[in-house]
Amino acid sequence: MTEVNARTRDFFDRQVIYLIKAKYGMEDMKAIRSFLFSETYQMLLDPLTEVYSFSPQIVFEMWESEMITGDPRNSQYIRGEENE
Repeated sequence: MTEVNARTRDFFDRQVIYLIKAKYGMEDMKAIRSFLFSETYQMLLDPLTEVYSFSPQIVFEMWESEMITGDPRNSQYIRGEENE
């Protein structure tokens, strides 16, 4: 796969932005910008990382980890930690 297709990007855009707005009460444009300009989104667009194979909830958790710690790789799903 050379790039993540537009349909997949649109699916994640809609789902993750919805989750951001629902949890944080952000306005549409702020939520959109926050996700589209994130490192998490760049990882989603990179077919080598295969982030597109995760669920939108996992991508949201990666974005949230990035917002809190500065790095989406601090996500429990990337680190491989289980919920306790």
